[in-house]
Amino acid sequence: MNMDLFNNTKLAAYFLWETTRCENALSLWYCAEDIASFLERYEIKSEAEISSILRQGVTDPGYVHFMRHIAFRIFVYTNRDDADANWYAAETLAANIEWRRAAVEVARIYGECEKGSGTLNGVKSDAIREYYQ
Repeated sequence: MNMDLFNNTKLAAYFLWETTRCENALSLWYCAEDIASFLERYEIKSEAEISSILRQGVTDPGYVHFMRHIAFRIFVYTNRDDADANWYAAETLAANIEWRRAAVEVARIYGECEKGSGTLNGVKSDAIREYYQ
């Protein structure tokens, strides 16, 4: 499970880098963890659920809520003040099926681990773990 978690977090962080070009790899890793924690908290458990949010359209409150959360996390971890660029990055990520699959897989693993042992010590960053507990 830890290898799946590592590989999917790495893939999600890679797509964050590809979209934002942020040069701080650790921040992108934390951003991927935080987005996955958001998905887990809101019980978004499959790529299909994200796809259904996207199909609702850009004026739908559920779509706006979802994108706002992703864009905010991009802002926090990349220190990019351009709200439009962060929103565009969130939409770009959400349109990427590989990113969606990686992010929901990380969220699924987080959910499984919290049901079992409580936390993933040494894998999930302390700051993010504290925020979501």
